Amino acid sequence: MLKFFLIFLLSFSLFSKELKVISLDWTAAETMMLLGYPIQAVGDKKSYNTWVKEPRLPNNILDLGLRVKPNLEQVIMLKPDILISSSLFSFNNHSLRKYTKIYNIDFYKEGDLYENINNAVLQLGVILSKEKEAQVLIENTKNILKEISTQIKSKDRPLAIVQFIDPKHLRIYTNHSIFGLVLKELGLKNAYKKEVKNVWGVDNISFLNLLELPQNTKIVIIKPHPFNIKKEFKNNSFYQKIPLFEDYIELDPIWSAGSLLSIERFAKYLRDNLK
Repeated sequence: MLKFFLIFLLSFSLFSKELKVISLDWTAAETMMLLGYPIQAVGDKKSYNTWVKEPRLPNNILDLGLRVKPNLEQVIMLKPDILISSSLFSFNNHSLRKYTKIYNIDFYKEGDLYENINNAVLQLGVILSKEKEAQVLIENTKNILKEISTQIKSKDRPLAIVQFIDPKHLRIYTNHSIFGLVLKELGLKNAYKKEVKNVWGVDNISFLNLLELPQNTKIVIIKPHPFNIKKEFKNNSFYQKIPLFEDYIELDPIWSAGSLLSIERFAKYLRDNLK
């Protein structure tokens, strides 16, 4: 009887043992932490903390090196059960697949962005045996957006969501971006109407293109900044002359190719800043 009991315990422990997972993709890493699944290592860890910021990566997570060229020796040493990547980094697969099983999960691809993100969260949940947690996460995010939509009373002014590249060039986010997705769910207007062909919904513009935005546009600037924007606004005659930067919102970093926490954080920032 004891022999069978020990066999049962051993079988259960093997069945329930968490897989050792590493991720080149930041969006997958964000999602894994939301699902409560430990990550052993992530690509470009230092930059993750600059661009994604939340959820913070625990100190014990190792750095795989560049996402576009991960450290092969590090991967071999870790002996992961699974590597989570995306089509964007799939050119690495041929050198990595002999050391681990690879899953490419694309949060950003052709089609409806919100649906794609939710499907990718579910796909990751299936791989990690966290299907229930993934479904709860999706439903909670949906409910949070509905609640925040009722809390924002000022919805008349269109918003332009931007990140500075340098003092004369910016990234601006279209309706197909994660930020445009949130604006739509909250019943807010995107001031930038141009559509672009990339799956992230981002366009690069000159600062002169800002003059083409509606006059009542409210600018939302997302960190990180490659320069001191307050100093630039004060000293640059162009920014002094346009009213857009007399009343703007400045937000902490939110990953522009993020998952459900990035969606939630942006929605909450807008709620807290739109009076």
